[in-house]
Amino acid sequence: MLSLSLTAVLDRARVAVIQTTTTNTAPAAPASITRWQQQTRADNAARAAALPRLGVSMNRTAPPAAPRVLATYPNADTVRSGRPLKVGEAVLWNFLHRLALDLGRERGHTALPSQITFHLPAVTVAGVLGFTPRHLRRLAAGLERAGLIDQGGHAQRVGLRNLWDGSLWAVRTDTRADPPRVTAEEWQHNWRPDFEADVIGKTGAAAEMSLLLSSSAEPEMLYATAKRRAAVPGVQNAPLPSSRDMPTPAGLRDALDGLAALWHLHGSKRPRAVGRLASQIAAALCEPERRRYWAGVVWQALTAQDEGRTGGLSALAAQFDRLAADLLEGAPWKSPGAVLAARLRPSS
Repeated sequence: MLSLSLTAVLDRARVAVIQTTTTNTAPAAPASITRWQQQTRADNAARAAALPRLGVSMNRTAPPAAPRVLATYPNADTVRSGRPLKVGEAVLWNFLHRLALDLGRERGHTALPSQITFHLPAVTVAGVLGFTPRHLRRLAAGLERAGLIDQGGHAQRVGLRNLWDGSLWAVRTDTRADPPRVTAEEWQHNWRPDFEADVIGKTGAAAEMSLLLSSSAEPEMLYATAKRRAAVPGVQNAPLPSSRDMPTPAGLRDALDGLAALWHLHGSKRPRAVGRLASQIAAALCEPERRRYWAGVVWQALTAQDEGRTGGLSALAAQFDRLAADLLEGAPWKSPGAVLAARLRPSS
């Protein structure tokens, strides 16, 4: 009985040891450690609440993108569209087209314009390309007939005189557009605000080009000179402001003086004088876009005067004198140029 009791005690002891090793029950943490953990969490939360909050939004608004400036333009041959040009005309066209594109980039066009207009004295163009002024006029007329450019002399008043300050060149840049035309606003714009100082100091385009040619300047230097003169400060890609000015009797009187002097000119000098006078008449009537029309009127009057027919320069001058008198008396016409054109039509 004693041995059985001892055996039973040993079995119970073995079972107790096995149960103790297999339960793996972790001892409970002391109460002091638990309180320390809770206090640490509370302190961290208090510090986080005291920190300044950064106003960072997840939906950021991107800054507005800069306007995308036009990077490429059609080349000169593309705009020409296979139009047959003489050698000199092609040289002038490539020069004017290159200059127009350079000015277009400086003005920051964001879309392809149909044309780019700039002011540049003809003496500068002739000097850069090595043409005589007469040859340049013939080549420019060929480009006008091809529908690639529009051009004409531009004048402004210096003191009591109307002087030619250069030429306007409207160069076609879009093959799909109509032939270029110098607008009325562009004719009336003051492209040379320093022209009076050039006249007084004799430092204009003619003197500048003469100095460059005498010093045998490189072609690129000559081109840079032309570009600097064409890049007038303040001329942007926005349309020039329009003008509502009415014709003045003084401007018509100047046209009368030009008509009186025209008949006494030599035949070789008449074409250029007629072109200048037509620009002067168109400017005086505030309709520069009709310069070609007035050139035709002056040519017809000059031919009639040479042939001794009625309707010559004297008759044309009389109509200008009559229009100037009407304006002095306050004639309420919206378009005095149209009134003058109607008076010049032969009666049926």
